[in-house]
Amino acid sequence: MFDPASIGLAISVGSKAFGLLKQGIAAGREIQDMASQLSEWGRAVSDIAYAAQRADEPPGVFKTLFGGKTQNAIDIFAAQKQCEQQRKELKQLITYQYGHDAWQQFTDIERRVRQQQQDQVYRRKELIEGILEAALWTGIILATSVIAGFGLYFWGRYLGRW
Repeated sequence: MFDPASIGLAISVGSKAFGLLKQGIAAGREIQDMASQLSEWGRAVSDIAYAAQRADEPPGVFKTLFGGKTQNAIDIFAAQKQCEQQRKELKQLITYQYGHDAWQQFTDIERRVRQQQQDQVYRRKELIEGILEAALWTGIILATSVIAGFGLYFWGRYLGRW
């Protein structure tokens, strides 16, 4: 799950990349020359969309124990609205400067970046979260078993059976 700091980082990286994109388009640079800014902005938008998707899922152990759900939801909502506004501006700028075909190229690049992000980063994050959650549950079950074992032992000693 994304914490507020990660969402804030995605917003700041996305805003910086968006500003550079706007400057480049205004200066007449080609879309292909601004691939790194497109990629950064796409990753930031993808991170925010992933955080929103994960917020809709039922909470796991870590989310229940350590999650600040209300603040996280507010951060995600604000970030989504900012991304929507940036997307509208980019569409207007790109379509005006380069035509509708350039917007199609942009959406293709964004789709590829989002897919790469999902394949690489998000799956690894989900795997690590799953492993930590399994370890936590194993620890809880083990601790409960040890406590129950000690309780049974001392109960047996109290009754004089051991």
